[in-house]
Amino acid sequence: MKKVDYKYWLRLKSISGLGIKQIKKLLKYFPSAKEIFNAGRYKLSELQFLQPRIVKALCQSVETDFVIQQLELIKKYNVRLLNVTDYEYPDLLKFIYSPPIVLYIKGKIEPNDNNAFAVVGTRKATSYGKNHAKTISSELANSGFTIVSGLAYGIDSLAHKGALAAGGRTIAVFGTGLDTIYPAANRGLAKKILHSGALISEFPLESKVEKWNFPKRNRIISGMSKGVLVVQGKKTSGSLLTAKNGLRQNRDIFALPGDVERPESVGPNYLIKLGAKIITGAEDILEDYKIKLKNESGVLEKSKSPSVKMSEDEQKVYKILKENERCLSLDKMVSKTEYSVSKLSSLLLTMEIKGIVEREAQNHYRLI
Repeated sequence: MKKVDYKYWLRLKSISGLGIKQIKKLLKYFPSAKEIFNAGRYKLSELQFLQPRIVKALCQSVETDFVIQQLELIKKYNVRLLNVTDYEYPDLLKFIYSPPIVLYIKGKIEPNDNNAFAVVGTRKATSYGKNHAKTISSELANSGFTIVSGLAYGIDSLAHKGALAAGGRTIAVFGTGLDTIYPAANRGLAKKILHSGALISEFPLESKVEKWNFPKRNRIISGMSKGVLVVQGKKTSGSLLTAKNGLRQNRDIFALPGDVERPESVGPNYLIKLGAKIITGAEDILEDYKIKLKNESGVLEKSKSPSVKMSEDEQKVYKILKENERCLSLDKMVSKTEYSVSKLSSLLLTMEIKGIVEREAQNHYRLI
């Protein structure tokens, strides 16, 4: 959208009672937002879907206090606007029930960002959730997905960090104006995202932290994504609301199962009961989209890196098996690790349960 058009779209956005459906109808009669305001009372009054008070508002000055203020702030904070008809506006988001009329944006939306995937979860994540959030996001980003999340503490932050660590793209959706980084501790992360993604919001600049803004924000996270993964969260959490928005938007919903006795696992386990797809790693999501997992060099293959946290002893066993690239007998590993048979057997059993190794005939083990 040209900067000269910003004021017309900001005025459309600010008229109470004028929704996206009416704006889309108006654009069938007039070629641009500017032409809507230049149409005049007579032409506008002929459109039966417009209430008289809306017609009156469209015939008044475009340069209201709100519009003037926002134009000044847009320049101050180096922000751009996208309207719902712009080519850069995320394709999937255009077709949700109530897409934002205008998006404020810092950074850049690229065509490949239409291949987006949301990773969300609780702010108070466990080590299990943190590890999976970052690893899965990294592997999805490495395989071509743009990771979308909400810049919150916990799972959201790790989703962004995982994408950046893989050299991929990520988009943070704000529940405030783009001039307000929330939480403030994520200012550094927001700056990093600008180099490989974008910050977006539908809320005007200088909009402060209001709890009722975040449910609206969540519909954008799911709306611009092909699928939504909930890593951890309570049944009433924002991440579950994002998933429910995704269901209404006909998005694919995935959930990471967890310990039934932990409150952080209640949300994902509940979604699984409702029919969400169970995942244990990025490959489960990628298989759903007929995509194979890429390794660090970009070669398509099945991942050989575990997506679960390992103890120091388990990492030692993993490294030995990886270096040998073949099955090793229990006796051979005892020799290499200098662990006792009982300790090594216990470690291998734990790693087998975690899905890192598998046992073959005659006490031989190999990486999965």
